[in-house]
Amino acid sequence: MATATYKCPNCGGGLKFEPEIQKLKCEFCLSEFTNEEMGKATDAMESKADREKVHEDAHLKGYTCDSCGAEVVTEETTSATFCYYCHNPVILSDRLSGTFRPDKVIPFAYSREKAEETFLKWAKSKRYVPTEFYSGSQLEKISGVYIPYWSAEAEARVDYSGKGINRRVYRAGNTEYTEVKEFGIERHGKVDVQNIREVALKKIDKGLLDSISPYDDRKAVEFEPSYLSGFLAEKYDIEKESIQPTVRERAERYAESLVQESISGFGSVQLHRKELDVSIKDWDYTLLPAWILTYFYGGRTYIFAVNGQTGNSYGELPVDNRKLGLSSAAIGIGILALALLGGALIW
Repeated sequence: MATATYKCPNCGGGLKFEPEIQKLKCEFCLSEFTNEEMGKATDAMESKADREKVHEDAHLKGYTCDSCGAEVVTEETTSATFCYYCHNPVILSDRLSGTFRPDKVIPFAYSREKAEETFLKWAKSKRYVPTEFYSGSQLEKISGVYIPYWSAEAEARVDYSGKGINRRVYRAGNTEYTEVKEFGIERHGKVDVQNIREVALKKIDKGLLDSISPYDDRKAVEFEPSYLSGFLAEKYDIEKESIQPTVRERAERYAESLVQESISGFGSVQLHRKELDVSIKDWDYTLLPAWILTYFYGGRTYIFAVNGQTGNSYGELPVDNRKLGLSSAAIGIGILALALLGGALIW
């Protein structure tokens, strides 16, 4: 299976995509290249034969690093990774072709340094977190990952009719009156629902990713493999057909909320007809950036994530029972001392 490593046309060093400058940068000679410039340079260079896979089994696949020849072993869904020997980024080209080639990508805009700062500020503000949770060795585990998503565009056709009712109660002298006004309601037309996004990877926590959303879809660009250089990336293992019911339901809820909002000015509503039909018009396979850190403590895995575009973050914190116990003991001793002091003063 084919791999690709982006090399500097000037010195041959490995290139990584830098979020802050939105360019590929060589760590050795510090040259910088846009995607267009890199494409021209690649076309000008002689193509190099892809080295084939070393082995594969049901869950792991082996590749040969183009830079040093070392074996790179990955899971089935990995499409971009690093060589553990020479540390050059490796893009698994065969996993980004055909139906697995993404349509769009939102490039990383939030740097690793900023992600680390966000994590440290969050973790250190909590009193009972294990110290090793935010140690230097732990920070090294923060990984920039492109997560696969399906994005759908849908059209909802609505046909609502009924009446809105407003009641007003007032008094004239000793008599109470109720005034009832009825208004005809007609809502017909279509609602375009865009960017209905669902994660396309089974092994990741959907709730975690929802917590660091949303992303700015205006910054999405046409996919180029070079955006993955220097980051990890996953390919989808959830087919879009399996999430169609969820997409339809979300489109229905959105369209219905718009209709309900338009008739919310009445005291009560009676609908005689309520028809809503959703059709999915288009799909996009999109990669979205996230910084992810995992920490195993007390038999449980804790995850911290940062939106790689906006910096929104979410995570769960472990509790150091030793710190908690010492703090509780100190509080208990303080209360006991105050009680004894109070007793001495009374006597």
